[in-house]
Amino acid sequence: MNTEDKKSQGNILGTEAVGTLLAKFSIPGIAALVVNALYNIVDQIFIGQGVGYLGNGATNVIFPLSTFAMAFALMIGDGAASYMSLMLGKKQERKAAQGTAAGMLGIVAAGIIIAALYLAFLTPLCRLFGATDAILPYALQYGGITAIGIPFCAVCAGYASIIRADGSPKYNMLGLLVGCVLNLILDPVFIFICGWGVAGAAFATIIGQIANAAINFAYIPRMKSVRITREDIKQCGKSLSAVLKLGVSSFISQMVLVVVMAVQNNILRDYGAASKYGADIPISALGVTMKVFNILLVIIIGLASGAQPIWGYNYGARLYKRVQKTFALVIIISSAVMLFAFAIFQLFPLVIISIFGSEDDLYNEFAIKTLRIFLLLVPVGGVQLASGIFFQAVGRPVQASLISLSKQIIFMIPALLILSPLLGVEGVLWAGPASDALAFLMTLILLKLSWKSIFASEPEAAQPPVSAQMSSPAPREGATGLAKEKYLIYGKSVVITIDRNYGAGGRTLGRKLAEQFDIPYYDSDIIKEAADESGLNAMFLAFIDEKPRHIRGMTNAAPSYSADSSAFSEVQRAAEQAQSAVIEKLAANGSCVIVGRRADQVLAGKAAVFRIFVAMPLEKRIEKIRRSENVSRGQAERRIKATDKAREDYYNLSGGGKWGSAENYDLCLDAGAFSQDEMVKVIMLALREYQAEELRA
Repeated sequence: MNTEDKKSQGNILGTEAVGTLLAKFSIPGIAALVVNALYNIVDQIFIGQGVGYLGNGATNVIFPLSTFAMAFALMIGDGAASYMSLMLGKKQERKAAQGTAAGMLGIVAAGIIIAALYLAFLTPLCRLFGATDAILPYALQYGGITAIGIPFCAVCAGYASIIRADGSPKYNMLGLLVGCVLNLILDPVFIFICGWGVAGAAFATIIGQIANAAINFAYIPRMKSVRITREDIKQCGKSLSAVLKLGVSSFISQMVLVVVMAVQNNILRDYGAASKYGADIPISALGVTMKVFNILLVIIIGLASGAQPIWGYNYGARLYKRVQKTFALVIIISSAVMLFAFAIFQLFPLVIISIFGSEDDLYNEFAIKTLRIFLLLVPVGGVQLASGIFFQAVGRPVQASLISLSKQIIFMIPALLILSPLLGVEGVLWAGPASDALAFLMTLILLKLSWKSIFASEPEAAQPPVSAQMSSPAPREGATGLAKEKYLIYGKSVVITIDRNYGAGGRTLGRKLAEQFDIPYYDSDIIKEAADESGLNAMFLAFIDEKPRHIRGMTNAAPSYSADSSAFSEVQRAAEQAQSAVIEKLAANGSCVIVGRRADQVLAGKAAVFRIFVAMPLEKRIEKIRRSENVSRGQAERRIKATDKAREDYYNLSGGGKWGSAENYDLCLDAGAFSQDEMVKVIMLALREYQAEELRA
């Protein structure tokens, strides 16, 4: 079957069996995340076997320091990748190169500065993150060596974002695999054969990081999107603030982990010291448990992330049964995986623990208790993770953010602070199922409150929509006597762009204008065309439509997912470029109406654009949404504000104008004061004058 035949049948996201699609999109992501998780867990296994639980306690103390360094690397790397893609989309190649140079130099500089600070203040930092007197020597040894590798670790994480944004995810995976394999080989050699203990594990880690960083460095002269010159390097400082601003959400996601681990380790140390287990055993045992749990987390994240484009596309296409079927399938698989793991943890905890080394009876007692209690409600964890990503896919950022933050921040820290004084060191263990239960309950409530409204905005489509006139619509003669070769309005080509408040009726107005002028109307069908033209069928085109890049996946739920935390924003950057190309192609056909998607910025300097903003007072919109979608007043208001904020952040991201400000548009209309037909008449008069000015010019 040729490409055109496939296109005529619609996007596979809307036609192929959801089970087949889910396997196709999820399995590669799961594999990549598991490899990354193993990278983090290998040291723990070999240290436990060769050194003992005090060594594992040391890695648990040092892990927040690594995460803190990763936060800066990802902030700069993700920001540079975003800036590069934005500037390339605006055809500003030199600025793209300067932003990339700023990111690359900034990542190295941040790594060196953080490494120097760690080496200078390692002892107080280890104490801050829970090191006991017994664990401290191991932590200083392990942390002192790994601190030397911080610059290379920063390059591994930060450059990965830029490489993926440049369109080479396989190259990035190569570096990750090489580093992981080297670490896996060298750990037993250095620990058991050379007898270097935790120092051997640290050396194995930084050698793997150096190899990964070297592969990333080697990519710079091969970059496809930009060519960095000496002049770009000299000018790169001008772009640094914009790069940091675009990457700040990555920093926040990682810092959430640092805060939780700091609180958790200190409580374990203080209350553990007052128990028969001492302070060292609890820190080590919980560290092992969390590393095991991370394997499960990345499996569920990979599964749900694979479902994301399926949910997003079919929701945008109004194929709601496919959305619901995919959601049910993800929940079933997630629950089955978690239930199987729960059975293993409860029935064979000592087998799991022994992978990380054989210890004395007291350690084994607490480690078994940790595995059984802390992960007691692990079967419901899959529902929370999958639901959070589902809410993202269907454009519910508030619900997604609440679920994303619920266990780690909203419930975990309060549970730790409340249960530990009541139950001692075991209070930390019971904080796990307590936060799981509360997060699960909140997830169910959000699903119940939102489910009906999610699928009630528009009637379900009978079949996947086909963009009949997207590629090259045939010229038509209409009532207004338009030209035969191109769509014209009053004798001249002009693209009418419409930005709008949520609920103000911008889409309805756009359709009426297109009908009045007998010109094409483009809205969500741009998404399908961008997918068909770019080959991004596997991407999250519908999910990210008109949303800012700070809306991310569940990266703050799993430390081992941190190196891939820019995946969603990189998909958005690629999709924006594809969408911009489609918008330019549509404008080349002559006059048309395009709703949203920063079309006026995309076409700036490339086509005549008449920019319209449609507003309506908030109270009127609340009442309108409340009636049309059968929701409460509060729900309507929250939905309006969240959608408006997403559109505003998306529009303002490139710095090409300010969404909703009168000076940014040729005409602003109050849909609360005028009917749709009245606004069409006003626009017709304004366009006639606009075209007359263009002709005089």
